[in-house]
Amino acid sequence: MKTEHELARALKEMMSSQPLDTISVVDLSNKCNVSRKTFYYHYHDIYDLLTQVFLDEKIPGGNNVESLTDLVVVVWRYYKANEAFILATLSSAGKDLFEEFIYNYFYTASLKIIAHIDENRKLNTNMRKNIARFYASGYSHSLVYYLANYKNKSLEGLSNCFMFLNSTNIEKSVQKAVKLAEK
Repeated sequence: MKTEHELARALKEMMSSQPLDTISVVDLSNKCNVSRKTFYYHYHDIYDLLTQVFLDEKIPGGNNVESLTDLVVVVWRYYKANEAFILATLSSAGKDLFEEFIYNYFYTASLKIIAHIDENRKLNTNMRKNIARFYASGYSHSLVYYLANYKNKSLEGLSNCFMFLNSTNIEKSVQKAVKLAEK
């Protein structure tokens, strides 16, 4: 396994049991049986490595979402499988990295949902992207806020955060954009 991926895996594992701010380059290097010099050859600092973690991170089942219900369930499963790691990230200076990761996921998923709604391809790429950015911003902000601030988390609680962002709203947005495009 490449050194970069081994360091990323080790950081994620360590963050599952301790806050990011308490993890040192020395501890991480020792865990991977590499020198500090090797760490610094690949990364500027721990946050640079955390960026790599999120660049490599995948949400299982994330490519198969067809609705907002699917989206919420898939994200909830990912959260439960990585709860300690995600909470450690959200309580650190690396919070923005998780926010960007989840925004990118929601953006991609929103584009797929929009493509499904606009199956006749009446919207151009920019219009689809504009709608996807709008909804991805709402989804990602709602998710991060919920995970960072609610103590008793549940799938039902997460679903309630998304009540205002439902498939009907996306469909209406796409239909309105189609009407504007046809003028």
